[in-house]
Amino acid sequence: MENKLIEYKKYLEEIQGIENVLLFEKAWQSILPVDSTREERLNEVLDILVSELNTFSNTLISAVFIVGTEKLPEKKYILDHFSESIWRIIEGSNNIKNLKTDKARSQPDFHRQLILSVSNDMRAVLIQLAIHLQKLRNFDAIKDLESKNQLLNLMDAVYIPIAHRLGFYKMKSEMEDLVLQKREPEIYFGIKQKLIESEKQRQEIIREFLEPIVDELNKHKLAFHIKSRLKSINSIFMKMKNQDIPFEKVFDLWAIRIILNSETKMEKADCWHAYSVVTNTYKPNLSRLRDWITVPKSTGYESLHVTVEDTYKRDVEVQIRTNRMDDEAENGLAAHWKYKGGKISSGIDEWLTLIRKVIQEEGIVSGTFEAKGAKPLANEIFVFTPQGDLKKLNLGATVLDFAYNIHTDIGSHCTNALVNGKIVPIKHVLKNGDQIQIITSKNQKPNADWLKFVVSNRTKIRIRKALDEERLNEIKRGKEILERRFKNWKMELSQEVIAKLVDHFKFKQIHDLFLNVSLEKLDPLQLKKVLLDETHDIENEEINIVREGNVSNEIQEEKLEKSSSEILVVDQIDHIHYKFARCCNPIPGDAIFGFVTVTKGITIHRKSCSNAKSMKERFPYRIILATWKSQKQKLDFKTSISIQGIDEVGLLNRVTQVISNDLRINILSSKFQTVGSNFSGQIKVFVHDLEQLDLLIDKLKKVHGIEHVYRKD
Repeated sequence: MENKLIEYKKYLEEIQGIENVLLFEKAWQSILPVDSTREERLNEVLDILVSELNTFSNTLISAVFIVGTEKLPEKKYILDHFSESIWRIIEGSNNIKNLKTDKARSQPDFHRQLILSVSNDMRAVLIQLAIHLQKLRNFDAIKDLESKNQLLNLMDAVYIPIAHRLGFYKMKSEMEDLVLQKREPEIYFGIKQKLIESEKQRQEIIREFLEPIVDELNKHKLAFHIKSRLKSINSIFMKMKNQDIPFEKVFDLWAIRIILNSETKMEKADCWHAYSVVTNTYKPNLSRLRDWITVPKSTGYESLHVTVEDTYKRDVEVQIRTNRMDDEAENGLAAHWKYKGGKISSGIDEWLTLIRKVIQEEGIVSGTFEAKGAKPLANEIFVFTPQGDLKKLNLGATVLDFAYNIHTDIGSHCTNALVNGKIVPIKHVLKNGDQIQIITSKNQKPNADWLKFVVSNRTKIRIRKALDEERLNEIKRGKEILERRFKNWKMELSQEVIAKLVDHFKFKQIHDLFLNVSLEKLDPLQLKKVLLDETHDIENEEINIVREGNVSNEIQEEKLEKSSSEILVVDQIDHIHYKFARCCNPIPGDAIFGFVTVTKGITIHRKSCSNAKSMKERFPYRIILATWKSQKQKLDFKTSISIQGIDEVGLLNRVTQVISNDLRINILSSKFQTVGSNFSGQIKVFVHDLEQLDLLIDKLKKVHGIEHVYRKD
């Protein structure tokens, strides 16, 4: 173990200086003694981090504690003797380790996002990548079959895609081959054997293919060397599987890599120069040209890929790049920083920034990572169902958000939940990795207060929809209650009656009346009392008519009914039975329309009636045309006017004189009240038509002391 310590110290001293070496040595000494198995595993993980991922001191120190100890170290010890950054990496790695990953293969995207979300720092992900690669290389040492399957599933779903996105292509190919070897040993070793058997023939084909290219490159005085790269066994198998062909039909088993020794400023020019040499020698397939020099991949990968046809009409892929490009292609983002210059600290920061950028662009996560440590994903969390399935929710999501995410009915009946085995209320805010079991009740109903704490717009929409449905049910129930009560009272619940009640209680809509009845905010007996009191008032008014105006309302109504054919044309037809609506009391000259009621036939309303808008919106099919006919005889129509002014002695007499004596208009009833020096009053009168009413209003406006006169109906 001492030899390994010397090796790692030398590596760190070369790239980061003596201070980091001392911290690493301190961490190393603090975990001693360790048993031989753990020591071997630690050395293998550190080797991967050093030689394959090119990580630095904080990552290596964190890995010493993560792999070299059985238990999580004390936070205080790490903060006192090392740094907060190292604790963040250790804690993030432990978060990843403790995640439930049973269903990683069925939900790979969510599990990748969850791991990156709880990691705290991208270096924790790299350590876990190294740990899982070490396990895969020592697969046969794992005794438990379930653990073996879980490891293979995690490699497929999480770590192979992450290695690919971070540009660790060599590592990615190795992991893919190892997974195939363990899952499908017959297929793996079958392809491997065929590759061994065809090795001699393949080398001859490569030699024959390269000979004219090498000659031309030399003639053009380009400094280069050539590698031939055999496709990975997994890549060959996937091609056989996807194209449904046998091994013998896979012709592009290998690729040629031309690596140029170029100065930085000449890199692109030299690559395109070499490209022209290759395409002049062999016919190119331009549809398969991949130019990652002009626009590099987000991992920093740069190379020209061109597929050409050899003399035997076989497709051969040729990759053209420089030494720098090849180093980055082999080591991914781990190598990218060192070609940018500057100090090692800024190199680390840029490396982590590039990792963040790659992950964002490749679509693994939508959050961001800080250069010196990753914050949790900005807008998302990932939680588990009791069955181990992952659900993605918005940051700040509550138990109720989760319940509605499962199903609308579950959300609407959710009362509380078990989160990690503890009962919590529906307002409880969830965290990454929580396991939730929803508790429901048939008696639970959506509540408007729920909208105050849920965060998902989708949840809010579902709650509002449920509330609307509940409201409609209450409205329907309220209407049914009124219909039953009115039937028992031997009273008719007509549109006119409903309109009067809505107006009396100042509801905005008819539905509000039914809703208040259903919610028991309004007792049906109150409605009955309002209607009976109104009837009582009318009877009193009729008595006043006899006393004050010497004209009976009943006589006038009868006179109008008998003369209806002389008054209106309804729906372009004469002699239709109708009644004038009491809510607006139309008179000749008013713009009017007919409304077909359920039990009272047709009622005539003014177009300016307070109920007109509601009727037209809700029952447009029951609206009919109505027009006044020229009157052969003058009939009296009831209407009301309101008067406001300054109270003076004799004012009421002057008003009465104008109405009764000057204009010979019958007064049906009158009510006046005085507040301070101001008075207001309402007078019900009989007029022949709108022209006579307008004349009355004009005359009253000229009476001294009166300030406002207007029609009330």
